[in-house]
Amino acid sequence: MLTIDVQSQPSVATLVCQGRIVLGVEAETLRCLATSRPERHLVVDLQNVQGMDAAGLGLLVELHGRTRQRTGEMTIINPSRRVRRLLALTRLESVLNVEECEEEEDFGVVGQSAMSA
Repeated sequence: MLTIDVQSQPSVATLVCQGRIVLGVEAETLRCLATSRPERHLVVDLQNVQGMDAAGLGLLVELHGRTRQRTGEMTIINPSRRVRRLLALTRLESVLNVEECEEEEDFGVVGQSAMSA
């Protein structure tokens, strides 16, 4: 199961994910939420993601490409140990913008509207 808390500012949407990002409903939920956002910049917080499969990794690459097409940027923050290991094994850390960031203030998303899926 995947839950996503959406925190929004005029130009930045932060998707705080918890659970697994795997083929099926979980990946589709993240895809739908991410692609429906009007903000140009997307921050995906993966601190509480316990599992991810190839579909989840592919989705991150897809979302990265979509935000670049919209002249935006996607940043992955706080990947869990398991996700960080997958990104390293697949060398996607060299393609995706991955940052360790304990404070969301660095991305300007504190205190704005929020919703969950």
